[in-house]
Amino acid sequence: MIYELRLYETVPGRLPALNDRFAKHTVGFFKKYGVRMLGFWTDDIGSTNLLSYIVSFESSSERESTWKAFRADPDWLEVRAETEKDGPLLARVRNTIMRLTSYSPEPVINSNVQELRDYQSMPGKLDALNARFANHTIPLFEKHGIENIGYWTDDVGTSEQLIYMLGYPSLGDREKSWASFQADPEWQRVRAETEKDGVLTAKAVNTIIRLTPYSPR
Repeated sequence: MIYELRLYETVPGRLPALNDRFAKHTVGFFKKYGVRMLGFWTDDIGSTNLLSYIVSFESSSERESTWKAFRADPDWLEVRAETEKDGPLLARVRNTIMRLTSYSPEPVINSNVQELRDYQSMPGKLDALNARFANHTIPLFEKHGIENIGYWTDDVGTSEQLIYMLGYPSLGDREKSWASFQADPEWQRVRAETEKDGVLTAKAVNTIIRLTPYSPR
């Protein structure tokens, strides 16, 4: 199974129109072509013109054939033309092809608030970062009430990137959970031990996101 993270940056002011198109049309076309949908999100804090979503396919060949059929569908082309008669909705599209790590749970969305975290490891340190998550971080997250939704690495090319998603009942619960996790003596011990030869992460980006009303649950 491969997963695809797609980030749609809209033309300013056009996010409501994009969400409307997904709710009324795009999700239906995805179902028609068997696209498996994990979720659709907008940023809860920060950017107001970004739609993020994750879909999955059995294989790269299925992904390619599915997207090709969807994009050629005459009904979709008609919807796209109608919804963009006043100008395009999208300013930029980014996508990442991913595969679940061996330690990741099967992703399911049960929480009210999610957090997408993107870690760029130091060169050659991705294996060590994955080992720390598998052996220590995941159970410590669970201990402090943080839901482990999914952990992915890039499927295409050589990468030092780990992308993962966490879940919380609320923003307040997120703040409490992270405060207790970061203060946990066991986490501090593990971090010091695993970074005795240098830090594992070069860059970390996190985004608090919330499911759209049309997202599957």
